Amino acid sequence: MTALLLVLALLAVLLVLYSSWAGLRAMRIWPPEGGFVALGGVFGGDSLHYVDRGEARAGVAPVVLIHGASGNLRDMTQSLVEPLSRETRVIAIDRPGHGWSARTAHPDIADPAVQARAIHEVLSQLGVMRPVILGHSWGASVAAAYALEFPGELSGLVALSGALYPWPGGIAWYHGVVRTPLAGWLFLRMLIVPGGKILMEKGVQMNFHPDPAPHGFAEAIGLPLLFRPDAFRANSEDTAGLKAHLARQSRHYGAISAPTIIVTGNADYTVSPKLHSYAFHGAVAGSELVKLKGTGHMPHYARRDLVLDAILRLARGERPRAGQTTIYEDGRAEREAAG
Repeated sequence: MTALLLVLALLAVLLVLYSSWAGLRAMRIWPPEGGFVALGGVFGGDSLHYVDRGEARAGVAPVVLIHGASGNLRDMTQSLVEPLSRETRVIAIDRPGHGWSARTAHPDIADPAVQARAIHEVLSQLGVMRPVILGHSWGASVAAAYALEFPGELSGLVALSGALYPWPGGIAWYHGVVRTPLAGWLFLRMLIVPGGKILMEKGVQMNFHPDPAPHGFAEAIGLPLLFRPDAFRANSEDTAGLKAHLARQSRHYGAISAPTIIVTGNADYTVSPKLHSYAFHGAVAGSELVKLKGTGHMPHYARRDLVLDAILRLARGERPRAGQTTIYEDGRAEREAAG
């Protein structure tokens, strides 16, 4: 019995050391790509990490990109930042606690509205005026909150495969474990790294399905940064709290006045397009729905051209095709009067 306990204790120590080494290795391989902005007031002086590319152009609004759950701004630098930077100024931001951004001291930082306020402060300090805000997946809840919190301060809203409404059912079991004091500490420092390495590629494939995932996607976006204890806890807090936050936030979507384009794949099995994107189209007056046939949760890779088109139309001051659904299949567009 004593020998077994010693073996288990040694295994636990080795797992903690391995996880610590893996976290340091991830930080060395995927260092910050941009700059930092220190947030004042209720955010406690903590900093958010951002990438700023391109130059402002007359007649073209700047663009701000907000990543989803389990990710970081590299998801955007690998897909949308470079082509957008040829047209206008583009800023991608690590949400609080993700990538290289601090979680901040705000007690309600898992609330999309609070994250929107943090991003607004970043943009104010960077001198970004009236941007087009794109949010992907979880990030779409922040983009929608931004449109509600600062209605006169954006040129457009793009909700990309957005998580925007409370959903039936729960969340993955490990999000509960992570938030348990002792068990969570042990879980984060002993099991997340080896478990993440085993499940990471499968998770990527599921997120892209039915589209093929780009080769080396996890490495390209620095996905192992997620498995650092503080980053994984932040992701779990965001995920666990989102349903309740959206139950409150979604009641106000009818007040969104920004020109809005909603882009979704109709084969998205990660975030239901019917429950989220289609409903959001019905709630936001004058919005346009772009429906991509046979596309999954990652249109900014699978149908990047159409995502860029939606962003740049708003950035150039074009109005959405109000109340219209545009259905794309194999490059062909069909238009319906209602979504």
